[in-house]
Amino acid sequence: MNHLEALAEKQAIIELHYKYAQGIDKQDWATFQSIFHDIIHADYSKWGMGAPSEMSKEEYTQLVQFLFAKKGLITQHYMTNCLITVDGDMAQGDTYVFARHKIGSEVMSLNAFYTCSYLKTGNGWKIKSIEMNPRWDEGADVVKFFNIPDPNPSEKTYLLVTATPIMEYHDALERYVGGIIPMLMQAGGLPPKIIKQDQAIVGQQDTFMTMMVEFPNAQAGAAAKAVFQSEAYHKLVPDRDKAFSKMNISFYSDMPQG
Repeated sequence: MNHLEALAEKQAIIELHYKYAQGIDKQDWATFQSIFHDIIHADYSKWGMGAPSEMSKEEYTQLVQFLFAKKGLITQHYMTNCLITVDGDMAQGDTYVFARHKIGSEVMSLNAFYTCSYLKTGNGWKIKSIEMNPRWDEGADVVKFFNIPDPNPSEKTYLLVTATPIMEYHDALERYVGGIIPMLMQAGGLPPKIIKQDQAIVGQQDTFMTMMVEFPNAQAGAAAKAVFQSEAYHKLVPDRDKAFSKMNISFYSDMPQG
């Protein structure tokens, strides 16, 4: 690689950070998501935002979008002092960030740098890992500007099932529901709440019913998740697949408040 080619590769990587800044400031989440590898390792632990974790670019984008969803929040990010080392299809480097966050008359400024790794793909360079290293912040309370996770979050777990039954297979439906609900209650779940969809205001009316089960503590939540890995549940799967034309089964936890 000659000198000009090396400069072009570094410039392409640097522009990922410019898109990072503009994606947040303009709330352009499609552009923001486009700069990341399919799987990204993110570490914001030094700023009190949870443990380092690995997630898809879609999950990471949703997380950042949530953090910047505070009503009335206006931001401006400056990405500078990019020092990038390229080694074939891999690269790494540090980039300074100075960010200003404003709600009404209150302003909070953050000074930090990002340490990142990059991968060259068929669609160009992508950020593969990102670690934020805060230097200092000043001005208003950081918590006012971000939906930072509660340091003492609820340990509740919620099971949400959306489904459309096939009524002609009523026997299979009864066997499945009659089998799964006792398992969930035995795991520590509260009595399920079952509701039906009457009207879709946005999107499609594509499911008939929803069931929610609350598990009041971490132990019960873990037991509930284990139900779906059990041999007893796998015996119900043929009836489940026969009795429902559509089904989504998901676990949720409480969002931070305030």
